[in-house]
Amino acid sequence: MKACDRGAISSAASDAAARARTATPAKPVKAPKPQSTATPRALSAHSVVVGGFTWTILEAAAMLSVTFAAFMLKELFLASELVGALPTEVSVGVRAFSLAVYYGAQIWMLRYLVRRREGIFADALGLSRQHGDVGEIATSAGLVVLGLVATRVIATLYSQITSSLGLMPQAGGGTITAVFGTSVSGLALAAIMLVVVGPFVEECVFRGALLRGLEARIGAWPAIIVQAMLFAAFHRSWWLLFPMTVLGIALGWLAHERRSLWPAIALHAAYNSLTVGAIVWLLYAGS
Repeated sequence: MKACDRGAISSAASDAAARARTATPAKPVKAPKPQSTATPRALSAHSVVVGGFTWTILEAAAMLSVTFAAFMLKELFLASELVGALPTEVSVGVRAFSLAVYYGAQIWMLRYLVRRREGIFADALGLSRQHGDVGEIATSAGLVVLGLVATRVIATLYSQITSSLGLMPQAGGGTITAVFGTSVSGLALAAIMLVVVGPFVEECVFRGALLRGLEARIGAWPAIIVQAMLFAAFHRSWWLLFPMTVLGIALGWLAHERRSLWPAIALHAAYNSLTVGAIVWLLYAGS
C-alpha cells in the first residue's frame, strides 16, 4: 500500500472492509437429523426383514406357484382310478403319503429359495429361537389364545347361520374321514398331518414367504388380506371360504406383529386340533 502512489490498493482494502461490516451474516447450516434405525411395528410400515433375510415378490410368487402345482398333482393323483381301486386300509396310507410328498415339496422349495441367497432357513422364516423375556412370551401366548377364541367363535356363528339356511355341507368328518378313514390309526395319522405337519408347512409358505414378499411390495395390511384370501382358496370349499379367510387374517396379523412364525403355528395347530377333536368325538361319543 505504501508503494502504490495512486492509493488504489488502500482504496480497495477500505471498500472490502466496509462491505464486510455491512454484509448480512450467513445463516448456519443445520446438520440433518439422524434417522432412526428402529423397525416400526405399525402395520403401515414395509418392515419385512426377518432374521436378516428379505423375501422378494418374485420369490413369493415362485413359492406360491410350486405350492399350487404340487397341490394340483396331489389332487389328480388322489382322484385317479388307481387310488380309488385300492382297499381302504391301503388307500389311507397312500393318501397320507401323497400328502407328505406335497408338504415335502414345499419345504424343499423354501430351502432352495433361502439357500440360493446363502440365507439360513430358520432365520428367513422367523423360526429362530426367540430369547424374549417372560413378558414377551406371555404376550405371544395370550394373543394365540385370543386369536383361537375369536376365530372359533366366528366359525361357529358362521356354521350356525349357514346351517339354518340349509347351506351347510354334509355333517361329520367330511374330507378328513374321506382321506384318512375312521379307524384309530387313520385318525391318529390325521392328527399328525393336520395338527403338526400341516400347520408348520402352511405357515412357512403363507405367513413366511408369501406374506413377507407381498408386504415388501404392497404394505402389511394389504399383504395380510391377500395372503389370507389365497390361503382360504387353497381349501377348495366355498363354504369354508369365509372362516378360512378370517383365520388367515388372524394368522397373518399374528406373524407380522410378533415377528416370529411360532405364535402363528401354535394358533393354526390349536385351530386344527379342535376340528380333529370334534370329529373324533362325533365318531366315538356314542360307542
